[in-house]
Amino acid sequence: MSADDTRKRGPRTDDGLTKLADGRWRARPTLGTDPVTGKQVWPYRTFSTKGAAREWITEQRKQWDAHTWSAKSERTFDDVADHWLKVRAADDGTRANTIRADRESLAYARRAFGSVAVQKLTPEVLVDWSLNLTTKPGTNADGTPKPGRPLAASTKRRAIVTVKAVMAHAVRMRWVNYDPTANLDAPGQKVIVAVAEGEIWTPEQMTAFLDSVADHRLAGCFALTLLGLRREEVGGLRWSDLDLDAGELRIRQARVDVNGRDVVGDPKNARSVRDLPIPPRELAMVKAMRTAHLRERMAVGRPLAEGDLILARIDGSPLPVRDYTRLFTARRKAAKLPPITLRNLRHSSVSRMRAAGVPADVVAAWHGHSERMTTAVYGRVSDDRLKAAADVFSKAVGNS
Repeated sequence: MSADDTRKRGPRTDDGLTKLADGRWRARPTLGTDPVTGKQVWPYRTFSTKGAAREWITEQRKQWDAHTWSAKSERTFDDVADHWLKVRAADDGTRANTIRADRESLAYARRAFGSVAVQKLTPEVLVDWSLNLTTKPGTNADGTPKPGRPLAASTKRRAIVTVKAVMAHAVRMRWVNYDPTANLDAPGQKVIVAVAEGEIWTPEQMTAFLDSVADHRLAGCFALTLLGLRREEVGGLRWSDLDLDAGELRIRQARVDVNGRDVVGDPKNARSVRDLPIPPRELAMVKAMRTAHLRERMAVGRPLAEGDLILARIDGSPLPVRDYTRLFTARRKAAKLPPITLRNLRHSSVSRMRAAGVPADVVAAWHGHSERMTTAVYGRVSDDRLKAAADVFSKAVGNS
């Protein structure tokens, strides 16, 4: 028989059952021809009873016919996770910060079963893992073991969702014949709630901060941050993105911190790409900052270029966005203002616009949000506005 005849041969009808000398049964069915190698596929396994061997053969044939059969492999969960991350990183639509978050979320699974062959992972193993997710155990000062703490619901959810994505990838690659995470439940998405009043600055506090940094070499960056730009957006702005004569800025790129290293990429989403007018006071601060940077750069012999980042050191090198956060904290403390994160400065900007009566769709467009997010997260009503509403009701019923 020629090699071509062998490739065309269909599945054998026999079950390939053999009774061994010790009484056990060896099952070795011929499933068909491997479309890649052209060789016959003969998986085998040994069983204590003939019935168990036949059940296994039947299942193998079902998987083969359904195109879900996978060859026996010792490929570990770590191997599959690494391959999944490699595929993710090759996708231009996946941001570097997302890859970093994926790596961090996989740490919980890697610690538990990273070295286990992926074909040996069962629904029971994965459910037990999900029920006992904790931070990494440590050691107390006296040398005694320190157990890990239960994970926050959002962290737990991301860890489980990431494992499900890795196992779905294993199925696509035909490294496993079924997905053991198919019925693995993750905590529900956190309900969107309004930002608490104590987590944002009032317009007066925002103005006080701008007054306190007016003479700082990065005052313009602080001013843009208080307008509601994300840290990554301020970090990605180039002088060529600013039209100071027209008083406009264009957001076309972002600079994010990935494990201590700044990476420049596309903005967070399609809504983040936007053109914004710069209000008069903030525009004046940005212009003053440019003048200061021109002088600094001439002094060090590195003239300012239009493609340079505006969030930069005196010598023109980019100031890491992580250092920008530290600088903001230091200036906030110097101004004796309440603690707040850069993220919540953005919340403060949204709330300020909403309180001034700016329509939700306009606020959303300004900040690069969806209208739903704007109204759900930032639609908090201040106590003063509630009191004003109560006065309206009182007058409506004739009370004074």
